[in-house]
Amino acid sequence: MQLQKKSMWLLLSMVVFTCAREPSSPICSRYDYEERLLERVLRNELALETTLNDILKTNAKVVDALKQLEDGKDKVRSTLEVMEKKRIEMESRLADFITNASQVMNSTLAASVDTLVETSSEIKENASVTVQHLVNEVRVLKGKCAKRML
Repeated sequence: MQLQKKSMWLLLSMVVFTCAREPSSPICSRYDYEERLLERVLRNELALETTLNDILKTNAKVVDALKQLEDGKDKVRSTLEVMEKKRIEMESRLADFITNASQVMNSTLAASVDTLVETSSEIKENASVTVQHLVNEVRVLKGKCAKRML
């Protein structure tokens, strides 16, 4: 019995010594390592999904902004075309107005010159007639003065 006690004691000490020397710690466990690795992979996957979602949102915003820029570009182009047509129309109207105004001014000026020429010739004729009357009257007056002096 004594021997059995000693053997039991020896066996227990070996078990305790073995357990004390190599504890079953989760740090060294293969399953613990795989679990941590799996957690790390999952965290990385979640981070990548979040990053991918952010990239997709940013991409959608960029695509929308580019579409708005294209729409704005089309609006500017159409506005420029309308402005060009209006500029051409205004230049045409201005040229027509200048031509018409020039013709009106030339015809008015020609009519005014004709009127001035007619008026000046009438004034000249009237002046000639008036001078002739004055000369005749001066002769008559000279004749009367000469008769009176005699």
